Amino acid sequence: MSASILLASTATHALAQARMSRCLAMAGFEVSVLAPKGSLAENSRFVNRIGHLPESATQVQWIHAFAAMVKATAPALVLPCDDTTFRLMQSLVYAPPRNLQPALQRELALRVTASLGAPAFYRTSVDKTLLSSAAAALGVRVPSHVVVENPHEAEAFAAAHGYPVVVKRGQSTAGEGVAICSSAPELAQAFTTLRRPDPTGLSEAYARHLIVQAHIPGRIQYYAGVAWKGALISGMAVEKVAGVPKGPSTVSRYFRSDVLRDFSARLAQGFGMTGIIAPEFAIHERTGEPYMLELNRRMTHGTHRGAAMNVDGCAALFAAVSGTPATTRPDLDEGEEHLCVHFPSEWLRDPESRWLREHPVDVPWDEPELMEAMLAMRRVA
Repeated sequence: MSASILLASTATHALAQARMSRCLAMAGFEVSVLAPKGSLAENSRFVNRIGHLPESATQVQWIHAFAAMVKATAPALVLPCDDTTFRLMQSLVYAPPRNLQPALQRELALRVTASLGAPAFYRTSVDKTLLSSAAAALGVRVPSHVVVENPHEAEAFAAAHGYPVVVKRGQSTAGEGVAICSSAPELAQAFTTLRRPDPTGLSEAYARHLIVQAHIPGRIQYYAGVAWKGALISGMAVEKVAGVPKGPSTVSRYFRSDVLRDFSARLAQGFGMTGIIAPEFAIHERTGEPYMLELNRRMTHGTHRGAAMNVDGCAALFAAVSGTPATTRPDLDEGEEHLCVHFPSEWLRDPESRWLREHPVDVPWDEPELMEAMLAMRRVA
């Protein structure tokens, strides 16, 4: 038995989309890709069908391309590979274009809800101005915070909690909508910068508010999970060992964390989520307590690595879709750890990195065309 799955991305160099194709195909899925022309995923031999987005596609153009791929492949699930795609998918449920045919809108909205879970929580789960309070209500530890509309409210919070503080837009990706402020002038500048209009036009309705949080000093960890209809069915904790500031990990440690799994399960159930999830946490350097910072509802760098550790999120997802018994572990064992050097990310960050010399590197040796495309990334970097 096989099932169709669609990986949707608005980015050309979407590493997660390219690497997940193999993992999903090995699990039993027929993999299709929707992405801009020239995407890395086009070079994967595990992709059956490719649909191209127009260059600099508008929301309406994206919807037409998405509808065409849904019609052509009838996917059981659509997995967003970046934040913009998640927001575009949720717009089909929340705020579709007025000229979209009602029958088509209903069909696409049903496909989205089957892929992402309960639509009532799409915005709450990813809008940082709403997420912290909602997560706290589910029993998930979060930093002290306040949602503000003007700089005076932000300054009052900083005066009460001390610097540094973290200021965030409701919507952001890869750290570009986040500022860590160590003084009042930095806070004022961050407020001005982060209040600028969203260039995608997808979050204008709630761009007035920012969230200010107490800064949690410590390591960054997240939980790479898969959810199905509100249940966490697979996952493992991941720590960022090396990488660019406010960017993805280029070297990761995979391990078991019962507290991160519990928090992730609470989020999956509370928000009724389906698909790939990756809540991010700061581990306080003194207490060791995790504080949730944000929730990614898309593929993250290294999502595919679970297959190599028999904590295969793709296999778990296929079992859920097909109604067959799971063939993989739900988590790592107590005390079990794995270190992964991500390619080409760590190579692009530092070609002389000691991690490349001293530890196994996650290279797609069985996909030479994809490998060549990854090598070409350095020539254009």
